[in-house]
Amino acid sequence: MSTGTQAVAPGLPQFYQPIEQSTTHAVSPRTVRQVNTSIGRIPEIPGNSLKTLNQRFLVGKVAVVALIFALAVAGVFYGVLVLRSSTTTTTVETTTTTTTATTTTTTTTSTTSTTTDTTTSTTSTTTTTTRTTTTTSVTTATSTTSTSTTSTTSTSTTSTTTQTTITFAPVGIYALNIPTCATWNDTGLTMAGNSNGTLGSDLGSLSAPVSIFVDNNNNLFVADRDNARVLKFVPNATIGIIVAGNGTIGNGSNQLSSPKGVAIDQYGDIIVADSSNYRIQKFVNGSTIGITLAENSTINPLGQMRDLHIDVNNNIYVTDSDNNQVGKFIPFSSIGVVVAGGGPAGPGLNQLSSPFGNFIDPNGTLYIADQLNFRVMKYDPGSLNGTIVAGNGTTGSTAYLLAQPIAVIVDNNGYIYVADYSNGRIMKWTTNYAAGGVCIIGCTGTTGVAATQLRGPRDLKFDRYGNIYITDQANHRIQKFMIQIPPLGCSSESSTLNHSSLVHGFF
Repeated sequence: MSTGTQAVAPGLPQFYQPIEQSTTHAVSPRTVRQVNTSIGRIPEIPGNSLKTLNQRFLVGKVAVVALIFALAVAGVFYGVLVLRSSTTTTTVETTTTTTTATTTTTTTTSTTSTTTDTTTSTTSTTTTTTRTTTTTSVTTATSTTSTSTTSTTSTSTTSTTTQTTITFAPVGIYALNIPTCATWNDTGLTMAGNSNGTLGSDLGSLSAPVSIFVDNNNNLFVADRDNARVLKFVPNATIGIIVAGNGTIGNGSNQLSSPKGVAIDQYGDIIVADSSNYRIQKFVNGSTIGITLAENSTINPLGQMRDLHIDVNNNIYVTDSDNNQVGKFIPFSSIGVVVAGGGPAGPGLNQLSSPFGNFIDPNGTLYIADQLNFRVMKYDPGSLNGTIVAGNGTTGSTAYLLAQPIAVIVDNNGYIYVADYSNGRIMKWTTNYAAGGVCIIGCTGTTGVAATQLRGPRDLKFDRYGNIYITDQANHRIQKFMIQIPPLGCSSESSTLNHSSLVHGFF
């Protein structure tokens, strides 16, 4: 069926459109109006008016499209402008500075001729800089926006440097300040081993002890020869701690064989004359594993080492009785230099005969207990010719004679103290050597196990107060004899030693 189509107002929904009018079935205008009115439709529009309305709608539609296009073009230009001008940079800088602190402390105690240079610490300045840069770009084109952010942070490195200065002097060697009139109680106190003279291998006993060392804190170190170990006894302790060797004879890095010399270097490391292994061992503080510093070889002959000392420059002096000499080992060198004796045994001033103990004063003067020449020799620095300062080369028990002098130390007055082994006594010589010596300990005339007696004194050392520690070897004990000073004191002779360098202790 053919139908006529009436013009429709553009843009109106279908239910707003007028009812179609058939060309074959005429409908009166009145009927159309009644139907449109009954369903809420718009009233009939006359034909001419409808045409005009359609034209207006078409014009309006074109205008709307043109407006939208214009807005789009304007948006593009606006976006370009924003893109060029909307970059924002923000920088935040924070600097934190820690001020450098440098502290230097120097303490000098004149009454004890002690100088201690303490730690100097320098801490570097720490600067932390934080930079944050934020860049924001906004681009608008056809209702599309993009945002980009970039952050950069830089932080400096913190560095700390600490410098420590240590002034070193061997401990257990130099007494601080002993008056010239000082004496010592003749009754000894047992500091290690059994007071009744019995030997043993437990940590409270000793077996043929040899060398001893007393540090600034009064810790006692003992070379326990026949137990192949070095023991440390803290003050007032009767039980020792093994600090070198393991108690079993051997040549392993943790073993010793007949240790006869012990000293502490400036770092707190233990240096041992491992005599029957013909080597010098170092045990780093806290370790029982030894490091060999020097050993017997064709270019560096080392025989039976009887004693070992360290000077203020950390040089090691070893008495080698097999080669009748004293050798010096400078730090980081395994080859020794002969500084006294050498060659065949003899009574000459440039000779030694089975030397045992040695001592080095702060000025580098060397003293040697020349055992089988029955004398003590003194060597000025750099000289191979010595001077007799105790004994006269003949064995005996008078004030002028010695029988197997086996250890020697020197006090701040230049007085010489000698362990007279076979006579079981300790002798003291003043700087007037020709006047002979005086007995100060073990002066009963007999050897024995009593607290007033010695039997084979093998080594002796001062503590920081001037008390004397003695290795009473055949009694397997270490005895301490207290210093005695008159209540009114006494005048002190001027010393040939440099008192200011008698620094006692470093830890």
